[in-house]
Amino acid sequence: MGTEPALHQVDADMCARKARLQSISPEELNAALSTVTDFLRTSWTTGGGRRLRHFVWSLWNGWHLVNLFDFSHGLDGTLTDAVINLFRAAMVGALTENHLRCLLNESGEMRRWEEAERKTPEGFEVLYPPPPLDADALIRLAESATCLKQLEDAFSSLEEP
Repeated sequence: MGTEPALHQVDADMCARKARLQSISPEELNAALSTVTDFLRTSWTTGGGRRLRHFVWSLWNGWHLVNLFDFSHGLDGTLTDAVINLFRAAMVGALTENHLRCLLNESGEMRRWEEAERKTPEGFEVLYPPPPLDADALIRLAESATCLKQLEDAFSSLEEP
């Protein structure tokens, strides 16, 4: 008798997940993938291309920071719609690793990343796509992160019983 409500909740959660997954049609997803792939193939050096590269790579490996203000103000309507659909697909689990791998390969992004990797000294992180900050700004950011870590450590030591 105690497990029945839990089973109903699990069933409801599974139905809701399925509905979310089906909320983006394969046609919408494929159109979004094609739009972004085609744009990155030819316009990867533009402002919109820079924004899209950061977005796609963040979906691929979760490492890059995406400035949402910059992103939301720098794309035309067609690219904005494609990004919305890709993000929605990612959020509901419809965007697969294979989708992203195809996008990165077909747009030339993977080849550009491999070139950046070849030019990166051994033991260093490959910075591709290039961060939106120059080297001096990255140094200041690292110094700020170090200070923040020290502050967090100091606060956590005060909270310990």
